[in-house]
Formats: sequence, structure tokens, C-alpha cells
Amino acid sequence: MASDDLKAAEERLAGYATRVQEIQQRAERSQEQIKTLRARAESPDGAVRVVLAPGGRLEDLTLSPQALRLGHDRLAAAIKQTVQAAHADAARQTQAALQPLLGQSAAMEFLAEQLDTGLAEEQAENAPRRRAGGGDSGDEDGEFGGPFLRRS
Repeated sequence: MASDDLKAAEERLAGYATRVQEIQQRAERSQEQIKTLRARAESPDGAVRVVLAPGGRLEDLTLSPQALRLGHDRLAAAIKQTVQAAHADAARQTQAALQPLLGQSAAMEFLAEQLDTGLAEEQAENAPRRRAGGGDSGDEDGEFGGPFLRRS
């Protein structure tokens, strides 16, 4: 009887060891995916393209010649919106990388909530703001005395 109990315990222990090893392998794959993650986004008109590295670091910013004709306020808004879209892409990629590790768990739900909250806060911070004393004239260069980025 004691040898049966011992054998059953050894089998349970071997099963636990196998599961731990599988979890470790999934964690290593998730970690590698996150390390090599690159989030990309392009503005709807193609004027701005960004690439974000892990951690949200701006790795590349490309402005087309068309971008220089937008005016400083619209160009700034296009850059912010494009970076925001890249952050959303990074959040989706991060969730996808962690899904095999976390599954449909409370930890995964918490991660999704935190990423969604962060993106919502970023959207609110980057929402277009109207200038005091007037609306958006569409020509944002006036306060600088002319179209400094435009080519004549």
C-alpha cells in the first residue's frame, strides 16, 4: 500500500514538473516576442509613419513631403494620432504575446483593462484642443508669421 502511495506521489510530482516546464517555455516565448515587438502605424493620408520599439520608445518617424504642407498644428496632431495608433498596435501585440502564457485568466483581464485604460487616457490627452478666442482656422502657421514649413 505504501509503495502505491509513493508511486502516485511520484507521478503527481512528475506531472507538476512537466507543467512547470511547459509554462517556462511559454514564458520564454512570450518574453522573446515582447523583446522583438515593433509597433507600426501610418496616418490615414500617409504623411506620417512611426515605428515603436518595446517599451513605447520611438524608433522611427518618417514624414512624407506632404507632411510639410500640413502646418505645424495639423502635423503635430497627425504625429500624435499616429503614435497613438502605434501604441494601440503595441498593446494588441503584447496581449497576443501573453495570451498563451496567461490564457483567459484574471491576470489577462487585468492586463487588458490596464492597456485599455492607458490607451483611453492617451486619447483624452491627445484630443484636439481649440484655441482660446477662436476656432480652428485650418491655417495653423499664422502665429509664426507665415508658412515656415511650406515650400513656395
